[in-house]
Amino acid sequence: MSLTPIARKVVARMKQVTRAKVIDLHAVIAGQKNAQMLQDTVVQDKGLKGFHPAHAAYVHTQNQLSVMAEQLTQLEEMDAFTKLISQAEDEYLPSGPPMSPLTKSYFTCWSLFDAAVGAACETLGTTIVQVGAEFGTHPTLLRLMGLMQDSRMGVYGVDGYRDDLVELRELVTDTSCRAVCASGYVGTKGELWYARILPPPLPGQTEHIVFTTPYVLVAPGAQEWRSYFDRILPESPTAIRREALHRHLKWGPARKFWNEFVFEGYVNHEPGAIFLQGLPDMPESRPHSRVSRKARGE
Repeated sequence: MSLTPIARKVVARMKQVTRAKVIDLHAVIAGQKNAQMLQDTVVQDKGLKGFHPAHAAYVHTQNQLSVMAEQLTQLEEMDAFTKLISQAEDEYLPSGPPMSPLTKSYFTCWSLFDAAVGAACETLGTTIVQVGAEFGTHPTLLRLMGLMQDSRMGVYGVDGYRDDLVELRELVTDTSCRAVCASGYVGTKGELWYARILPPPLPGQTEHIVFTTPYVLVAPGAQEWRSYFDRILPESPTAIRREALHRHLKWGPARKFWNEFVFEGYVNHEPGAIFLQGLPDMPESRPHSRVSRKARGE
């Protein structure tokens, strides 16, 4: 694996400190005592008994990522990530309604996998995967970390609900899947969701996971959203168009782009779902944008 710039610096620092080829990542970064305290916060197996097996695999992986991120961000080489994520925490207060429409599940995924810095679009996730590979993290855990890092939010239509699984179809690619919705929200046929869908994590599993609390796009409808994607995506062969879609939904044209969309589009919530209104490129369509607030005299 070719190391990206920040990962290369982190690996070099760790090798310099330990003077060893194989090390205990937790002990090196935070000290053994603090490392054990952090590790104890990881959801133990008994805490995963109520989860669907596919969901449990990702919950465990995310918790391991969080432990490693907590330690790695103490290094000065990681300051760019710390600054970016801290600023976003201060601005959006991510905790879910009524405090903020940015849920913990959404913001944690954004922080780990989408909050990119530098020309190489490095994230905490890419750095952890590369550092973990250098220092002996188990291949299965590395693979699951990679799946989570490669994921993105997307806009999906709800085709139905059967056998405790929601049937989803991505609006642009028309790819379909049957998924466990981690928040427990069932939804109704015809709804549009803005959500992060993870693939089946382990061999033999077929269920995808709606890992974040779904944002239900109450208005406008599917046709307006298709028109939005037509405006911002190139008229290119399918593979190029899909790659452009991935980049747009993962990174956006600016770091705050999708966080602002969620924050400004909030209209309501209920257990397991949050409701948004508007389009990303039309600020007047989002109820809490500056344009809308000014029009209301706020």
